[in-house]
Amino acid sequence: MSDCGICDIAESDKLKLFEDENLIIALAPRPAAPGHLMVFPKKHVTILEQVPDYIASWMLQLANKASMALFEGMNAEGTNILLQNGTAAGQSKPHCTLHIIPRRQGDAINTNWQPKQLDEEEMSTVELKLKEEAKNIGAFEEEPQKPIELEDKAAKIRGDEENYLIKQIERIP
Repeated sequence: MSDCGICDIAESDKLKLFEDENLIIALAPRPAAPGHLMVFPKKHVTILEQVPDYIASWMLQLANKASMALFEGMNAEGTNILLQNGTAAGQSKPHCTLHIIPRRQGDAINTNWQPKQLDEEEMSTVELKLKEEAKNIGAFEEEPQKPIELEDKAAKIRGDEENYLIKQIERIP
């Protein structure tokens, strides 16, 4: 058992629905609703910023597929795809986890919040602070390419056949 409950799920066979070399989809041990799923990296990473871009992209693709499975298998009427990124955002376990929560009309799961009203000056300040950081948006970290292994095939010249290349070399002008 590790200090991370999510890593414990990764190491066990319980609750897992899908697994590949980088990610796992598992049932939440303490679900917000029946069918509550979690998508998380096998490698222990605390927050989304530590997840390589190609794995984060795959996480969202799997979350989309898991959401479709909830619509089909659990007759969900909607889903919330939620990432609590850091303790200030409500993250309770130190492992980056994307939650897919199946929803039904009137299920009483509250995910609404009251929007803050910012005046024009506050909005301008926020915009200026974020504009510089936003310049790096769009740079994508690619998956490291695995080397291609080539078969070592040497060309063989058969002695019993006439080879036009050799004839051209031996040709007397």
